[in-house]
Amino acid sequence: MSSSSPLPAYAVPGVRPSRTSQDGRQISWRGDQLAREAPVAAVLDRAPQVLLPIARPDLGEEPLSHKALCEVLYLGTSDGLRWDLSLGDEVKLIVDTGCDLVDEDLIEEALAAQPDVAEAYHADRELFDVSLTRVLRADDVFARWLDAIITAHRELAQRRGVELPD
Repeated sequence: MSSSSPLPAYAVPGVRPSRTSQDGRQISWRGDQLAREAPVAAVLDRAPQVLLPIARPDLGEEPLSHKALCEVLYLGTSDGLRWDLSLGDEVKLIVDTGCDLVDEDLIEEALAAQPDVAEAYHADRELFDVSLTRVLRADDVFARWLDAIITAHRELAQRRGVELPD
């Protein structure tokens, strides 16, 4: 996208996307690019300082920090209404991404409950398709994505009887 082109409504001023299509409409970000934006920072302020590997405690992995979590979350859109949300393998340690531990899809349910979400669909183990009721900027969508993962983490911890740190 050239510097003279206007930003789409879903872009975040001052945050360069990780990828942009040739026509400038399809834009993708890594979560860590958006971590300092106000809506994302507000979600992180409410989250436990670290997220425990409660989905796979048998692996002996370390808890995920906020920074590490944001580094393995991704989002992209071409219109600000339909979003692809994806996650790295590390997230599978803190949340059940395949309905292996609980019958419900905790992330999909938490995404569907977010404001402005018309539909959330777990398309693949690491990919969610989300349709919104209105165009939102990437930082607002990422805040909802992050909040859904943290909500699912808390729910899984409660169901497994794991006490989370503040």
